[in-house]
Amino acid sequence: PVLKRVGDNVAAGSVNGDQPVVIKVSKSIRASALSEIRQLVEHGLEQRPRYAQLAQRVASGFVAVILVIAVATASYWLLAGSDIWLSSTIAVLIVTCPCALALATPVALTVSAGRLIKLGVLPLRMQAMDALAQSDHFVFDKTGTLTTGMPRLIRTIALSDLDKHEVLQLAAAITADSEHPIAKALRQPGAQSSIAASNITNVPGAGISATVGGRDWRLGKPDFAVTDEVLDADTQAHIESCQSKGQTVSLLSESDALQAIFIFEDPIRPGVEKMLFGLTESGAKHFSILSGDAQASVVKIAEQLGIHDCHGGMTPADKLAWIATKQEESRRIAMFGDGINDAPALAAADISISFSEATDLANVSSDFLILGKDASVLADARIMAMKTRRNIMQNFSWAIAYNLIAIPFAVLGMIPPWGAAIGMSLSSLIVVTNALRLQSVDSQKTSEHVRTGQNEVINQAS
Repeated sequence: PVLKRVGDNVAAGSVNGDQPVVIKVSKSIRASALSEIRQLVEHGLEQRPRYAQLAQRVASGFVAVILVIAVATASYWLLAGSDIWLSSTIAVLIVTCPCALALATPVALTVSAGRLIKLGVLPLRMQAMDALAQSDHFVFDKTGTLTTGMPRLIRTIALSDLDKHEVLQLAAAITADSEHPIAKALRQPGAQSSIAASNITNVPGAGISATVGGRDWRLGKPDFAVTDEVLDADTQAHIESCQSKGQTVSLLSESDALQAIFIFEDPIRPGVEKMLFGLTESGAKHFSILSGDAQASVVKIAEQLGIHDCHGGMTPADKLAWIATKQEESRRIAMFGDGINDAPALAAADISISFSEATDLANVSSDFLILGKDASVLADARIMAMKTRRNIMQNFSWAIAYNLIAIPFAVLGMIPPWGAAIGMSLSSLIVVTNALRLQSVDSQKTSEHVRTGQNEVINQAS
């Protein structure tokens, strides 16, 4: 780290004019957030889509075929005793240069990558562009994806000799090392205490068990915290009523004795409705919600968003198995999640998307990261992917058609070498110009929204 003293000669009217400021530089430019984003984009561009790899194989085989045609052309005109054998052979080699074919994919992908970043989407693996364009089934996690992921504790019910303040202190101690959104909501300023928990065990998708004051505690989903026999009819009815309203319920128990009920509310994330509408307009046919939350809570969110297929109470293994089943039915699955519990499903899906603010494990398993908090950019990214795929197909079609048309004329000696050079250059120029059209793809996002999303990511990385 570099410490630099500034402010000794502060001009009048500066923001800080009373005392020097010590600035600590913790990262070099190469290790900065912007540099990391650039490196991620470059890494993504190195991983080319399936049709890019196909183009490379076709180009290598195409060169061999052209060499055979060139030899045949030279042999034919030599045997015919014509003096155009050399010019015709050169014209064949020049006019069939696979530049346009080789440029068809990388130029379009490079332009598309830059456009995606302007839209607020960071492509980590460009090979996933094709899958994003062709996915017909979009699967979403609930908490943190369809909702803000920042639940608020709206009610605490103490059911034992402990009061609300004491159960909140216990909950804060048990979740002290957890980064789960529910745990963060429990660690509110009023719940901070000096109580220490030991033997902490985190059960993904269920809850946390720990020892506090020599007593064993459990905090999490109802079926994790207590057995069904412990809950009386009134308590069970109250829990189900909260869940039917889309609220999340966590229980605190000690030796299977219910001690407290925590009720949370997590609003729908901004842009989710617009995202679903945009995906539907772009041709997506199926939508599903896979969540570890209670089924009643998931159904409530699904009803609000108009999603008919929803599944609650799912473990990470359940999500993984569900996706595998759909893939066996020839569905192209796009998974959108943000938590550690979503990482296996994200890795297994044909295309995976997450928020940049999500857990590291979810980000590592994702193909695209959404910069900022607005989910609607996913629809923009899909449209961009579809236009990119169509653009690349157009480039391929032009490159192949050009060669099929030009080769016979070159073989017959109707195209001089200089004409072949012009034709080859024009063919490459057409491909590049067509790819550059992707820069003008309309976006529903204003530049202000994009800058806001990018600034949030940079601030988080810093």
